[in-house]
Amino acid sequence: MKGAIVDLSREAAPRETTVDYLVIGSGCGGATAARELARAGKEVLVLEEGGDFTGGALTMRDGMYDQLYMERGGRATVDLSITVLQGRALGGGGVINASDVVPIGPGVLRHWQTQYGLSELTPEALAPYEKLALEDLSANTPRDDQINTNNALLRDGARALNLRGEVMLHNRRGCVGFGKCLVGCPVDAKRNPRFVAVPDAVAAGARFFLRARAMRIDRGNDELKTVEVRTLDEKGYHEQGELRVRARTVILAANAVASAELLLRSGLGNAHVGRNLSLQPQLPIVAFFDREVQLFRGIPQSYAVTEFEQLDHPEHGLWGFRIEGIGGTAGIMASLLPKLGHEGKALMKTLPRMAASLLLVPDAGNGRVSLGRPGRPRIEYAMPEEQKQRYRDAIRAAARIYLAAGAREVIVPLARPISIRSAADLALVDGASFEPATAPFLSAHQQGSVRMAPSPARGAADPGGQVYGTRGIYVLDSSGFPTSASSHTMTPILTMSRYLTARILAR
Repeated sequence: MKGAIVDLSREAAPRETTVDYLVIGSGCGGATAARELARAGKEVLVLEEGGDFTGGALTMRDGMYDQLYMERGGRATVDLSITVLQGRALGGGGVINASDVVPIGPGVLRHWQTQYGLSELTPEALAPYEKLALEDLSANTPRDDQINTNNALLRDGARALNLRGEVMLHNRRGCVGFGKCLVGCPVDAKRNPRFVAVPDAVAAGARFFLRARAMRIDRGNDELKTVEVRTLDEKGYHEQGELRVRARTVILAANAVASAELLLRSGLGNAHVGRNLSLQPQLPIVAFFDREVQLFRGIPQSYAVTEFEQLDHPEHGLWGFRIEGIGGTAGIMASLLPKLGHEGKALMKTLPRMAASLLLVPDAGNGRVSLGRPGRPRIEYAMPEEQKQRYRDAIRAAARIYLAAGAREVIVPLARPISIRSAADLALVDGASFEPATAPFLSAHQQGSVRMAPSPARGAADPGGQVYGTRGIYVLDSSGFPTSASSHTMTPILTMSRYLTARILAR
């Protein structure tokens, strides 16, 4: 069959269609699986709720959050404590991430083997699939002249304190430094699924239906499953039609929230579905300098302080914390700062001299997905005191780094902001309680809501990704990860999708 990308807000789809494989989600997991299946001669259909945005359609303005993110960038936990950022576009999260390439560490895989019984997931077994994932991404190290002032200041401070750090691999080719990666790249420099796996899948015969929202999977134990699909209008605001897709195999790759939500809405899987959700919340911190920084120019994230990161924690695998430079549009920066009105306007006037980082703190699967109204899942998350203490430790470390780099003030943007001008002020961090909705936490790396395990008593999917209690329904996104795979999930998802798709084809 001839491959195609079909926007169902503009073109009519057949009321019913039957395929070998139905893939739900077109990001790193879904597009990668679709390509490998299509290349193997299978009939493949991919459903994507979002639209297709490339080149000049990506305006670099804050209005793009409306089209590129789930719930227009407003998805959050039920207590509004954590903003949950998830892509909604052809190509998935790779369209709107900061292009960081961080594979699964061997210590994490060994942890999954020993603590979660995934004995086959050895570093050696995944190595060839990781290699292919890095090739898909054209992974490379940013040149020194591509490290902008914002990231360079973080590096300078870390070096002054003799702290370990690294220039992270990324998946850009031809970057011109617009700095608006979080709302897509208008020069198509990201080697993400939209420009690698999607065109390869289409060339091999796969079809992609855009503005197509999967609502429910029926007959999950039958050879032929039926998926109810609603079509959306051009902006993705309203449902306007419906169709049914029958498939022998259904692959869920809609992200760690939506994949679990669809299983719950369909009454499929066991009691583990939706549980053990890792949000890996990130806390922003800003520093003010007497020099120009212009964090909104150049590559947003290129340098990470890794001194405090643990890659083989005996109980949790990935643990500790990590500090990374970050930049974004004026709108997203304003939304994270602790001032409003005239005070907020005055603070934003200092944006050219502001530096910013994110404090990345892995968690222990403290969240849960349950059912809300269609398109609006319920996300609950409880932060234990131990995790809060690691945020306090991360704040102190980042503040020391910025002061060592010459900052005149470091601000922790809480509801009651903490101002740090010298080492004597670090004690103020002890008072940060992180009560609900008092800190601008962000989540961009959700994992674990359909955890893989060797038995249904321990998880929601088997080691091959098949959901327990179903026949031929698999999870190939970060839902299946038992714990945080990495500080950035793009490469782990690509790697695991290639590995699990190969296992599916071998069956």
